[in-house]
Amino acid sequence: MALAGDIFNEMADTVVTGDIRLPATILMPADARDVPIVVMVHGSGALDRDETIYQNKPFRDIAEGLTRKGIATLRYDKRTYIYRQPVTTMDDETMLDALSAIRLAHQYSSRVYLLGHSLGAMLAPLIAERTAEPLAGVIMLAAPARDMETVVREQFDYLLPSGASPAFKEQQIENLRQRSPHYLQPQGQTDAAHRLTIPMLILQGERDYQVTMQDFRLWQQVLNGKSNIIFHSYPRLNHLFMDGEDKSNPMEYQKLGHVTTYVIDDISSFIHHYDTIRKDSCQQQHRLSFVRKGKRPIWSISPNAVKMQKFDPYRKKFTDMRIMETIGSHVSR
Repeated sequence: MALAGDIFNEMADTVVTGDIRLPATILMPADARDVPIVVMVHGSGALDRDETIYQNKPFRDIAEGLTRKGIATLRYDKRTYIYRQPVTTMDDETMLDALSAIRLAHQYSSRVYLLGHSLGAMLAPLIAERTAEPLAGVIMLAAPARDMETVVREQFDYLLPSGASPAFKEQQIENLRQRSPHYLQPQGQTDAAHRLTIPMLILQGERDYQVTMQDFRLWQQVLNGKSNIIFHSYPRLNHLFMDGEDKSNPMEYQKLGHVTTYVIDDISSFIHHYDTIRKDSCQQQHRLSFVRKGKRPIWSISPNAVKMQKFDPYRKKFTDMRIMETIGSHVSR
């Protein structure tokens, strides 16, 4: 999914957390002016900025797809990938570097969205609560809603031979607890998500055996009644949001695939929808400021007026999307 050079600008930067320095890539649409940016937070394990799994690079797929739609992205190598040292807390695994990445993203845009996958999606509400810089929204792909020990036990039940003894399964859990104790500790992600007031998009592949539809349904239950929450599930997609048939399994990840275009479309629509709302709100505040000061707006020479005229074509799109969210936000593909 390589992009033509005239579609985007690729820039190198560094996510810095104390003495930790993580190489990062920013993709910016060509001729971009005042575009939103998405910070991408990985799943568990030592992953690079593309979230490479065998031949597959889901974060690169999403980044390039969003860039084609006028949205910038920031992705970075994980601390465990660069330094190859074990970590024992979620702060060191993911959260501190994600917070640093958000700070860096604000140097490129005032409208920063947080996108997490798997473990990164589970932690996204907690990261959103801790960041000092405002987020415009949170996007969660395959987010565990249950505690990780429950999720991991379910994975072992799915993957291990049916004849595996309970003692063998318990030993696998204990081995994980010894290597990475922080993975099995409750994080309180659903409570954090319920406290958030910013828009959230929650996506789930229905063929995913690592994070299942049980988690997706729990998110729907926990967040029921909250505004600005959109859910989508996809019958043919696995944990990497790649297309397939029948039951998913680890061997499927060894086949070259790409994140499906309709997932990227849904992410893009979510961002553009709430980005338009934000701009309209700012423009309304600008109009009110003229009224309060008793001034008559002269739109022909006002910089804000130019922006208003520039974004007028989006109003119809915004209206259509608002209707779509109201009547179809919980409809699965």
